[in-house]
Amino acid sequence: MKKIFSNPDKIEKDAKQRFSIPDFLMMEHAAMGMADYIINNYKSVSSILVLAGKGNNGADGYALVRLLLEKSFTADFYVLSLASPSTVEAKAQYKMCEELSKAFRVKFIEKKALNEILNPEKSKNLLVLDCIFGTGFKGDFSDDVTEILQAVNKTECYKLACDIPSGLHANGSVCKNAFNADATVSMGCDKLCFYSDSAKAVCGKIIIKNLGIPENAFYGENEPAAFKIEKDDIKLPYRIYPNVHKGKFGHTAVLSGDKGGASILAAEAALYSGSGLTTIIEQPESELKKFKISPELILSSSLPKKTTCIILGPGVSHFNPSANQIIEEYFNDGAEKHTAVFDAGVFDQKELIKKIEQYSKTDGNEIVFTPHLYELSRFCKIVKELYPDVSYTKDDVNVENLSSLPEARIRVGKEINRIFPNAALIMKSADTFIACKGKIYIITDGTQNLAKGGSGDVLCGMTGSLLSQGYNALDASITACESHALISKNTEKKPSIFHR
Repeated sequence: MKKIFSNPDKIEKDAKQRFSIPDFLMMEHAAMGMADYIINNYKSVSSILVLAGKGNNGADGYALVRLLLEKSFTADFYVLSLASPSTVEAKAQYKMCEELSKAFRVKFIEKKALNEILNPEKSKNLLVLDCIFGTGFKGDFSDDVTEILQAVNKTECYKLACDIPSGLHANGSVCKNAFNADATVSMGCDKLCFYSDSAKAVCGKIIIKNLGIPENAFYGENEPAAFKIEKDDIKLPYRIYPNVHKGKFGHTAVLSGDKGGASILAAEAALYSGSGLTTIIEQPESELKKFKISPELILSSSLPKKTTCIILGPGVSHFNPSANQIIEEYFNDGAEKHTAVFDAGVFDQKELIKKIEQYSKTDGNEIVFTPHLYELSRFCKIVKELYPDVSYTKDDVNVENLSSLPEARIRVGKEINRIFPNAALIMKSADTFIACKGKIYIITDGTQNLAKGGSGDVLCGMTGSLLSQGYNALDASITACESHALISKNTEKKPSIFHR
């Protein structure tokens, strides 16, 4: 897993002071990182358009032109300065780039020349570099910048952002007409602002390049805000030993709801994720008999005696009181350990939430909550009612803020962990956040293929299956969520961003 930081400017400033690195040298490394990425990934490009702002982000763009020329990158360069350079470094880099334009394939252009460069006939092998605004950008664009970015975003060309796409704010919110990058080359560290739902739409692939300082030395003593989960972090339930039987791998029980199909999806996901046995506990309103059900699944009207994980919530829109009795029966059966996954229909059940809080305080129990953001908002409002001392605010649990402000999700996750100490919280969205024991983990590999009914039920079943097989709440959440996300990448072939 990789570290993600909420304070990139502070980290960079601290590193400069600790290692006595001048601004120009760090900027050279930033430009070199961009240059290397372009050389290795955009070999077919025949022209490059640099959109340069007045600050150090613009300075990176000017330096990049010089470095690409030095590395004999064969493309025509166009530079559009959106404002006169205002920082010492921007002025110096602008001057060097201007001098190069007198002898090399570099042309400084005015805004009116954009139409010709962005012409569909010429733009197929065009790379546009966004070097307008950096991490300090606030507010909205001027009319000129809006017009330029609208034109670029509509153009079928390659788009690369320097450090951060223009229009993405440091808190993760995105202003209208932000630069829509195919990829973003982030300097120094991975930034928390990249992981709001709206940011996912404008960042594209995220690449981290260092600034001439080894990674851990650059971070110093700064604590990460979160950790990005990667493929290598999953722990799949392989059958290692040959002398085993189904009883070794747990018994997952799924309580069906009024939408019976959802419980079947969860149960089948549990079965195919390695659960030794999987039972659906029928409720009268579920009408399970109208569905085709895998013969490997067990149907029962009561809780199996050797249940090792219980799942409640998929397909539950009308809560059946008998579910409360089954949950109580399970958690009070005298066993040393109980595991459970709670989804959808649980998150507006005040009395059940109070009981789950008690269950989560028992050593050995492992619980996972799996709400999407609307369910999370409802859940958090009820928790705030029940436990007024929680520190998150009404604004934090507004669905729009949960979606657009990563810090809001982090505050919520840490408080839910405090109230429910042996529980992990999976906050399902475009980038899924997992909160466990006060730490935050982010799943970034999910795709839009998961945006359909049933995806959450499958994730719920996968998580329950892993708990049933002995995983703790964190490992079950990470492995289920990352596996689920990676599977979504295989459900539809789509062209590479480099081969449109």
